[in-house]
Amino acid sequence: MSKCGALIIALVFILSFDHLSAQDWLKTAETKATKRDTKIYHLVSIDGKNQTVKIIPDYEKHVLKVTYLKDNITISDFWGVPPETYLLNKSFIEIRYAVRGGSNLGLGNSLIICVNGPHLYEAMHVLNYINSETGDEKQHYNIKLIVTSNREGNYGLKVHVHDDLNSKRNPETNYIYNNESVLAFDTAQNAFYSVKENLYDHFITTKNKARQKVAGIFPMIILGKETYYFINGRWYTGNLNKEIFGFK
Repeated sequence: MSKCGALIIALVFILSFDHLSAQDWLKTAETKATKRDTKIYHLVSIDGKNQTVKIIPDYEKHVLKVTYLKDNITISDFWGVPPETYLLNKSFIEIRYAVRGGSNLGLGNSLIICVNGPHLYEAMHVLNYINSETGDEKQHYNIKLIVTSNREGNYGLKVHVHDDLNSKRNPETNYIYNNESVLAFDTAQNAFYSVKENLYDHFITTKNKARQKVAGIFPMIILGKETYYFINGRWYTGNLNKEIFGFK
């Protein structure tokens, strides 16, 4: 073997070793970050028992997990930013997490979880904020949540919605919207809702782009221009074409 050939092989080996070392270092760093940012919460289940849930941001696999007994929720649309978690009251936890937006577009969602019996539930899963800036146009949308309850122990949720648009080029489109919605809690489905809507000509677009028709009466949340549906234990968001998409 020539000296030149041996030098090339040696260089390839060194670069490969450095690449593997970098991968190992990154994996170790992600594992440590996951351990550091994992949260354990003690809460009271809807049926009145003390329970424990774990919230795990798995940075290596790029998923956000919530585990409780044998149940779990896995969010694949997780951008890898450490989630923010809040105990809204003794029975509900809010998880705010960032999702991938785009150029000059910041997006984040809010997931409220609760437990009842042996099961974990998504009490609400909605858009938390939009921060968008394109040229001479800026848009901001965000919500704030407060859980309430009355003497009978019925839960409610106050949601303050802020939405504003400012355009220098088209000032006639500018607006500032503030509103407070009060949501009820469905104890049979363990979900918050504004109203219950009869859907008969909507359809769900699945991951493989197939269309699945939806028919029935389902809990619905209206927060400003955003609309959500709770269908068979999952939250979906809709549009004017009556096409709805599930949270990932």
